[in-house]
Amino acid sequence: MVGEGKDASNEGRVGGPAGQVAESLFPVRFLGFGFYWAWLFLAGVTPSPLIGAPLCFANAPFEMVELSVRALVLVVVLIASRRLASVAGQRGLLVLGVAASAAAPLALGLGGAEAASASAVAAAIGEVCMFLLWLCFFGYMKVGETFVLLVGSYAIGSVLFLLTAALGFNAMAAASVLFPALSGTAFVLSQRLMKARTGEELFVEEPVSGDGARETGGGVLPAAAVAASRHGAAGGAESPVRQKVRIGVALALYSFSFSLSCGIALFSGEGVIGAFTVEPAAMIVLGVICAAFFKFDRQPDRPYKLYRAVAPLIGAGFLLMAVSPLPDEVGGFCVALGYVLFELLVLNDCCNIVKANDASLLRVMAAARLAITLGMFLGWLAAFAAASLAGAAESVSSLVALGLFAALVSVSLVFTERDMTSFAAVADDRALSEGALEGPTREEAFAAFAEQQGLSRREAEVASYLLAGRTTSFAAEKLFIAESTVRAHVHSIYRKCGVHSRMELMDAFDECWMEGVDT
Repeated sequence: MVGEGKDASNEGRVGGPAGQVAESLFPVRFLGFGFYWAWLFLAGVTPSPLIGAPLCFANAPFEMVELSVRALVLVVVLIASRRLASVAGQRGLLVLGVAASAAAPLALGLGGAEAASASAVAAAIGEVCMFLLWLCFFGYMKVGETFVLLVGSYAIGSVLFLLTAALGFNAMAAASVLFPALSGTAFVLSQRLMKARTGEELFVEEPVSGDGARETGGGVLPAAAVAASRHGAAGGAESPVRQKVRIGVALALYSFSFSLSCGIALFSGEGVIGAFTVEPAAMIVLGVICAAFFKFDRQPDRPYKLYRAVAPLIGAGFLLMAVSPLPDEVGGFCVALGYVLFELLVLNDCCNIVKANDASLLRVMAAARLAITLGMFLGWLAAFAAASLAGAAESVSSLVALGLFAALVSVSLVFTERDMTSFAAVADDRALSEGALEGPTREEAFAAFAEQQGLSRREAEVASYLLAGRTTSFAAEKLFIAESTVRAHVHSIYRKCGVHSRMELMDAFDECWMEGVDT
């Protein structure tokens, strides 16, 4: 649906009125997805200050029905992904998403189990459509920008939700209908701005050439770019299919732990107020943490250090639930903070993997959301079952142990340090690919590198052969000079560049090239 070979991240280079409008309305994207999250907290999940925790048909909890329908809709999207990968498909999802989202709170207002069931179905359809539209749109952004947009949108949506909740029931009821329309409007505006900037239609798959590469306006991008990269060749990169499977399993396990913590906070806590404010509060705090990270870290577009905080946060949250005299919502806050951080990082990596391997972003995002949905469904099912069979207070220790076990399996067996390193390499590959399309050519970069290092004309010629992997004898033959002269030039090149080997010279040149891309 999105992101097969296109790159729409070059906002700063667009001249004229269209480019100026695109830059001035950049926050629209934050607000657009933020409106979606504010609506979700109001009318798409329970408990909420607007709809409470209603029961649907056969006394089934709202959350269970919504998650069940959401999973079915995601399966349909996966099956029909090729048809949806078009402008018409995007428009259909947009109309359906806005209409269903606005209808969810209206249906609940009719009262009764049937109305609650209809509301849950509408909420599930609206959630899937709007989530996939925005995530696919964010997939167009360059390395690092997707993560920034996700973090900012989550935080803005949480602030909007809490402010609306503070205004009372009438404000929440009106906002639950208005927010989907605002989110849809922001999406249309953002999409039009992107089209004006790139001159291309979004959400349209590119034609595939005979060698498995997608053709774009800038040439042909190889479908196996990541495997041919220096990182992949050196480290034996895992196949994209296995990467996606590991991502899906990890998402399911962590979302299972998260929904368990929500169930514990809801059934054994002192009320529902803490239960529906835990996740929004965690999103706001995460936004502050990530803002500090972006400001002080040397590589803010490579947020992989943050992965290491996920398991400790979730583990600390469950331990607080088990042994702390504090309310369970405090532990639930830590679990929510760890889970949301993992979800954002993984969704960002899904975009990188899709770009590197020329996959369908719609299909990958739908599969990731399905993994999250299934994990949450099983977690809520376990929490509801434990509360019904054993009682809320008696079941806390068992649910805590189950949540800790799921998180431990994920961090030790499914998503390990090796996977973090692998995804960081994919991000580097994607940055190089973007640089090849947007930044200076290799020849331009080498000319700048030679001038920066103070290389003479002859030294620059020798250095070009070194960077191409040629031997000194080959360079001597091509330049019609003695091999001893070439070796003298090599010694001078290493001295001027401050390196001691050909690999170090290659790294110095790559660093110079990437600096040119970034600027």
